[in-house]
Amino acid sequence: MQQMKIRVTTILLAIILAAIPCLWVMAEDGNSGQTTITMNTESVMGISLDQAEWRVEGEEDVSLNTTYKTDLPASWCTITNVGNTNVTMFIKGDDAKWVSDPSKKWTLGSTGDNGKNVYALWYHIKGDTADSYSLVTKDLASMKWVKDGEPLNLAKHDDTQQFGLKLLTPTQFIGGRTMEANITLSAVAA
Repeated sequence: MQQMKIRVTTILLAIILAAIPCLWVMAEDGNSGQTTITMNTESVMGISLDQAEWRVEGEEDVSLNTTYKTDLPASWCTITNVGNTNVTMFIKGDDAKWVSDPSKKWTLGSTGDNGKNVYALWYHIKGDTADSYSLVTKDLASMKWVKDGEPLNLAKHDDTQQFGLKLLTPTQFIGGRTMEANITLSAVAA
């Protein structure tokens, strides 16, 4: 009988020793832990334009003191956000230069008025107030909606917006020249 007691005690002791690690796990069973993973993502800013050049449609030569609009006044060019961050659009114009001698130029006016060898340029955002145009100057400026004064933002990848241009030629200029002007569109993180 004593041998039986020793065996039962040994078996009970073995079961208790085997259960000790499980008691800790059983105590943890009702709780959970969390691990926080922090990742910094790279902001990529980029835009694309579906138009890179505007030649005044239907005209061999432009005339003095005449207004010209892009063929599709509000949807001539599409800006696409090709980055992954919200961007605000900016625009800047430049003097128009004679391709054969860039020292000969038309100055881009800052008031919307034209004059001798001074021209004016505006943009119109599709969906803005009808026939509303904003002046393009040589200073970098935020493209804004006329209807509410808010900046033009492209919030996410593949967001698009269309715009058109309007040109007022100088009151006086020397004819027979090919003049070229550049406008620069820039995206800045919003």
